[in-house]
Amino acid sequence: KTNDAYDSGKKILIEGANATMLDIDFGTYPYVTSSNPSIGSVLTGLGVSPKKIHGIYGTTKSYCTRVGEGPFPTELERDEPGSIGEHLGVVGAEWGTTTGRARRVGWLDIPQMKYSTLINGFTAINLTKLDVLTGLAEVKIGRAYKHKGKILNTMPSCLKTMSEIEVIYETLPGWTEDISKARNFEDLPVNAQRYVLRVQELLGVPIRWIGCGANRLDMIDRGEGWDLSSNPDESI
Repeated sequence: KTNDAYDSGKKILIEGANATMLDIDFGTYPYVTSSNPSIGSVLTGLGVSPKKIHGIYGTTKSYCTRVGEGPFPTELERDEPGSIGEHLGVVGAEWGTTTGRARRVGWLDIPQMKYSTLINGFTAINLTKLDVLTGLAEVKIGRAYKHKGKILNTMPSCLKTMSEIEVIYETLPGWTEDISKARNFEDLPVNAQRYVLRVQELLGVPIRWIGCGANRLDMIDRGEGWDLSSNPDESI
């Protein structure tokens, strides 16, 4: 029926759950789920041709979270009162939806995001919960991994190597302004804009949507110009 709907000209939206790092084939095995929450399952699950896929959109928070065990290179301690980890966990309401367990939190991890982009071929990014970073004096981005003095070009497949890596961070100035009413990119404080643009630059994929508040409509859409499916010959 999916193919019939496509052939009749209908628009089809397919939503995935979990995350690429929990993919049973491409994730941080054995700390994974039992399926493929990556682009391949669209083809095998629905029986559609890859030629029919148009836009592929990756959704990520403006920081990193994980529930349960598994490698987490940019993790911050969230139990210490007044810590950045506590800020991310409390302000971001980071508790598991089903289990109620406190999610582990940390800085954004660019090597993992690049790996997920490699697997899925994202044409644009939806960067959510930027507002959670509001109030921090500085914000960091995990830019690269180093292992035994050597910069790694990709995320290692070996969990032992993952446990030994050193994260190289970039530090940017934070912001204090309320961004929940922002509806255009230019409405964001300059430092928030710089953060988004730097993530975009490091990832090499346009950030089209930016979540700037807790409500559904607290969202910036930068438009189709920030979507490689609409501009396939352009890159960031």
